[in-house]
Amino acid sequence: MSTPPPAATSATPAAHQALARRIAEQDMPAFGLTLNQLVNAADRDETSGQQVADIILRDPGLTSRVLRAANAAHLGMAGGARVVTVSRAVVVLGLNPIRSLCVSALAVETMAGASRYAHRVEQALGRALHAAVQVRALALRQQRSREAAERLFVEALLGSIGELALWCFGEDDAERLDQRLRTGEDAEQAEQAVLGCSLRALSNDLLHRWKLDALHADSPEVTLGWRLSRAAQQGWDGAPARALARQVAQLLRQDEAMTLEQLAENAREAAILAQALGVPAHAIPGTHAAADDAPHEPELPEPDLAQQLRALTELGAVATSRRELPLLLEACVEGMHRAVGIDRVAFCLLNPQRDRLLARIVLGLDADALREALALPWDPRHEAQLREQAVLQGDATVWGDVAAATGAEAFVLAGFHLEGNLIGVFYADRAPSRRELDAALLEGFRAFAAQAQLVARALPRHTAPS
Repeated sequence: MSTPPPAATSATPAAHQALARRIAEQDMPAFGLTLNQLVNAADRDETSGQQVADIILRDPGLTSRVLRAANAAHLGMAGGARVVTVSRAVVVLGLNPIRSLCVSALAVETMAGASRYAHRVEQALGRALHAAVQVRALALRQQRSREAAERLFVEALLGSIGELALWCFGEDDAERLDQRLRTGEDAEQAEQAVLGCSLRALSNDLLHRWKLDALHADSPEVTLGWRLSRAAQQGWDGAPARALARQVAQLLRQDEAMTLEQLAENAREAAILAQALGVPAHAIPGTHAAADDAPHEPELPEPDLAQQLRALTELGAVATSRRELPLLLEACVEGMHRAVGIDRVAFCLLNPQRDRLLARIVLGLDADALREALALPWDPRHEAQLREQAVLQGDATVWGDVAAATGAEAFVLAGFHLEGNLIGVFYADRAPSRRELDAALLEGFRAFAAQAQLVARALPRHTAPS
């Protein structure tokens, strides 16, 4: 005999708004800020590719998820070499698809396993990703633009952000809703009783507080995607899924059996994406995703010669003009860190007065500490040494200020020149792990610095990095 549902609460719109305010301002402010940056980046000027890469590279976990998902089969990457740098992923996939991917990865990273309702979070993430993939596929089959399809993907995904946030940060509200759902009460009725609104309304309130009102998921396509993701939980042979398949077939003016097959394939693609992002494949019922053979990000980067060769090749395709030099330099630093196996790497610029060095791109272990350490006065003797040698190991008699600031007993440097002028310096060390800077590492560092220099010289003149 089932337990009767708890008595109706006195939830009011004011209570639901207070919950949204608390989640947005206390529990998820960083998520909202990053989300806002990701969603808006592709709408900015032509340097937005660099901006997107910047946002991703600030977070090693997000970087790993994005790269794994960028190489998922359904994104069309399987036929070519694996993309190993975020900068190259931005170029290969394009701004709108990479933005969709980043929003997905950010949601998974923030929410997955974040509460005692982890099973409900996994289910919600699975439904959200499934709905988003279905919506994007539907838009593309309707001959909508790629940009419009990717925007619908993001709208569908973020339409579930209220549900995800509730299970992660809803506390008493989450407990009351969980109790009602466990009795078999209709989900929409339970949401109204506990929150005074639907979870979709909570999603819209959160998006409003993050200044993303344009992404309120009110379009018919998004609603259809959500219905498909829920119907699929009863199997594609079930009555709800078949009824929706007929609706989609009429919309696309095609055969119902073909439509059902396409919907099931979309679900498999969603499962592959979910698995690549770290969501269990079973979160999308009725699918069998391929085994995830993408390696997880190791605690310490290890040398990988094959990855080095791919990343070096990618450098040549990252930038097409001097305006895109920051993207080239980011790809170079990322390749040094991830493929060469260097604990931490930085690219530093000389200031216009040429009397100070400032770290602009920093990746790896203790990256924030290294960024602060590499804000140093510039000794003219350094420039002379960097002109004499393509790559040099830090000598405490000349580079003592760098050694003292970074705490590294051994480090390597390479100058970066434009038009014959030294404008910046690549720096790398293994101080966090205390591993040796061996000959293979030095050669890998040299190869990346030289390739970046070669690519930069071949670029049409525009502007230097600011």
